[in-house]
Amino acid sequence: MTEEKKKPVKSFAVGGLSVALWENEADNGDGTKRKYRSVTMRRCFYNKKESCLDTQTIHVSPEEVGCMAELLKRMEEAVVNDGVPF
Repeated sequence: MTEEKKKPVKSFAVGGLSVALWENEADNGDGTKRKYRSVTMRRCFYNKKESCLDTQTIHVSPEEVGCMAELLKRMEEAVVNDGVPF
């Protein structure tokens, strides 16, 4: 029997960007287990050099999600206010 592929607790996607919340389990070293959560952010894009779809994924702790949101908000404000088009 094969093991089922783990699925995220929650996930959201917009365009080629997605974010997912995972629940994991770790051994405490004394025979007991503990649960913890992690967050992944993924960007999918077409790699012209390799002629294929590719992804980049970063893993952050749930505590870092607020920091990431604040950094993205600041970057959005900087991009909007600098007057230079993309």
